[in-house]
Amino acid sequence: MKRKTLAALLVTAALAGACEAREIFVNNVAGADNLDGLSDRASGRAGPVRTISRALCLALPGDHVLLTDTGVPYREQVSIAGPRLHGSERRPLVLDGRGAVLDGTVEAAPGAWRPAVGNVFALALRRLSTQQLFSAGEPLKRVSLTRSADAPLALEPLEWSLVDRRLLVKLEQDRLPESYDLRHAGLETGVTLYNTHHVIVRNLVVQGFHLDGLNAHELVRDCLVDNIDSRANGRSGLSVGGVSRVEAIASNFYDNGRVQVRVEGQAELALESCEVAASEGAAKFKTAGGELKVNGQAVVAP
Repeated sequence: MKRKTLAALLVTAALAGACEAREIFVNNVAGADNLDGLSDRASGRAGPVRTISRALCLALPGDHVLLTDTGVPYREQVSIAGPRLHGSERRPLVLDGRGAVLDGTVEAAPGAWRPAVGNVFALALRRLSTQQLFSAGEPLKRVSLTRSADAPLALEPLEWSLVDRRLLVKLEQDRLPESYDLRHAGLETGVTLYNTHHVIVRNLVVQGFHLDGLNAHELVRDCLVDNIDSRANGRSGLSVGGVSRVEAIASNFYDNGRVQVRVEGQAELALESCEVAASEGAAKFKTAGGELKVNGQAVVAP
């Protein structure tokens, strides 16, 4: 398949094959993983499953996994890998978020936030180099500091930094961490693609994972990322490696920790009509081998 026509072919195939494909429904509020997933409403043993992971366990090649946007984030990692989870040129496997949020953040243990200096609190974490901090589901602004002592003056309320092997956040006057819905990056990767082909991942917000929002790790071909917001992940919004071939269309990559989009090895990635925004300390692109094209133009960003 020629990559320049990949998006059009896969989207057309998904629409044409929708009447043939099974639909597996996921609802993280009303669903249950002991249901069959074949209906969006529960009745007996029929009804939506609760987790994306369970839906993928039930999926066959060319199926459509449909998430319900309940307003509650799906807090899990998703892996599309192996001989069963794939599609074909005529019937791609589809993971359709339908506007839902896939979130990799976790809460700190009770008492883990400790007073540091002034109105700044500190959290000691094992995974410090690729972190993000959220409040009420929204990423907070990160500021680069070299000393903890600078935090009271350098940080505004609800800004944070990684310094002296701790995550520091400045709070509003006379407030404690427990009065906020603070969550930090905990799960590793939002959507991992490995040894698969003819897959569409679309209509999904992916945030708060300590490595990548989406990672086409290896042996991925003819896969499409469509209408994805991948933001505020610890390393990157999208990473493509090995000998994988991926196209992303109409997607947004921003506020990720080290780089927004990365390509390595002998991978090939084409971005079409995507918004990629650099942030503090994180460039738009990084290429360590492989081939990156943005709207048809080759990009090299070592």
